Amino acid sequence: MQSEGFRNLLPEHFSYEFLEGEKEVAPAPGVAKVFPGPYLSYLTDYSVGSIEEQHQYIMDIVAEEGPFDGIMGFSQGASLAASILMHHQIEKPWLPSPFRVAIFLCATYAHSRTPVDGEDVTHKVPTSELPSRRQSTDSGYDSDEDSAKDSIRVLYARSTKARIQIPTAHLYGENDSYLHESLEVLDLCDPRLALEFKHKGGHEVPMDTESNKKIRDIIAMTCERAETFS
Repeated sequence: MQSEGFRNLLPEHFSYEFLEGEKEVAPAPGVAKVFPGPYLSYLTDYSVGSIEEQHQYIMDIVAEEGPFDGIMGFSQGASLAASILMHHQIEKPWLPSPFRVAIFLCATYAHSRTPVDGEDVTHKVPTSELPSRRQSTDSGYDSDEDSAKDSIRVLYARSTKARIQIPTAHLYGENDSYLHESLEVLDLCDPRLALEFKHKGGHEVPMDTESNKKIRDIIAMTCERAETFS
């Protein structure tokens, strides 16, 4: 629904497939007044194991129903999209990207699906946002490998030389509390292939006509770049 305004302005031959998360969660503040449940999320935590699980979920759908020209996500969805594309560049940079363009709407940090990439931020995460086993003083880990899968690692631009090598579009709000995370995702992308639009709102896609026209324009330009780039 948040993307409807600019999608209606894009060419009619553009088609979309919407994926839903598999985890039922409580609504964010104010959401229940606007949207009825159930409230679904890809993730209930950002551990290595959870990120790996959702990579597999998304890429299984791509394999079954794709190929797709692009990937677009809002907030957590944009985080996962960036993570998938970054791991492709880290692990298989010699192969074509699984997508030709990426659209990041209010992206949050891209997290790692492996215990060796990115930076370990587990100690910075509130206990309530950790995997359930880490919330217990008696974690019950059977091995170091199990413990590593419950760690939380962020893919910062400073910690890797890899960059997303496809045309990208970035939307973020100047009053978004996650603005610094959206800019970190921007820094993970090749600056020669990245376009950005900053609106005056928060963690949202603006609804006004002028903003949606600008979003349409940068998405259209990003897609045009993909034709030249391919």
